[in-house]
Amino acid sequence: MKISILGDSCTDLTPALARVLGVRTAPLKIKVDDKCYVDDGSIDTLELIAAMKASKNSPSTACPSPEEYAALMRSCEACFVITLSSKLSGSYNAACIGRDMVLEESPEKKISVLDSESAAAGQTLIAVMLRRFIDEDPEFDEIDRRIRAFIAPMRTRFVLEDLSNLIKNGRISKMAGFVGTMLNLRPLMADNGHGEITCLEKIRGTQNAMRKLVEHVASVTASEAAGSLTLVISHCNCAERASALKRELLAKCRALHEVIMVPAGGLSTVYEFDGGVVLAF
Repeated sequence: MKISILGDSCTDLTPALARVLGVRTAPLKIKVDDKCYVDDGSIDTLELIAAMKASKNSPSTACPSPEEYAALMRSCEACFVITLSSKLSGSYNAACIGRDMVLEESPEKKISVLDSESAAAGQTLIAVMLRRFIDEDPEFDEIDRRIRAFIAPMRTRFVLEDLSNLIKNGRISKMAGFVGTMLNLRPLMADNGHGEITCLEKIRGTQNAMRKLVEHVASVTASEAAGSLTLVISHCNCAERASALKRELLAKCRALHEVIMVPAGGLSTVYEFDGGVVLAF
């Protein structure tokens, strides 16, 4: 049985990594004022960042339709589908509806829809682990059990350089954003274990925030076996910062075996905004 990996386009991938992992994605749509972007790999993220900065309005996003998911699923003998956290997007529900449509037509197919309980780097890390599990050639149901067991304790952490998009989208209050901007505070954000966003700490200055991020990862992974973990960094228009972060993580976090860097795609750019980094491990 050939098993495929599908995802929504918040699964941040380079073209080379997508080929290696064998991942195909259903694009989300992004609207900034009157312009609509389809997140199919063709978006100029620098243009998108400039458009968001110039707009007084909140960008809006739309998840793939159930039929878009179903079209991808129909082309697979068996597949896993990685979606944005169900607490942040309707993508998971759309994929579930698409799955049900396809299974009604072809009940012999194997389709598992995975709520990443994360986004961006988290979805990428799940794709990396899925490829490893699939290549070990166990049965579909065993892969499903293993990947769900991996997702449950997976951690997502991120630091944002620019808070304005979170303010526009109502993720934080205007007053909190104003104070953060005026005091040069950088929030160290995290998932809460259920796919929702929480703030762990506010740190003064970006460099201090990067140091704190490394210290935090080292601390929470201290009990893991040396060289046992893979970490993914998704970065938005800050490759140099992400590269420095990668070096520090590998130097100071003994549990890390490798760190994979990927640029933010269109949908991730909406939320990471200019200078943001997202980690999953």
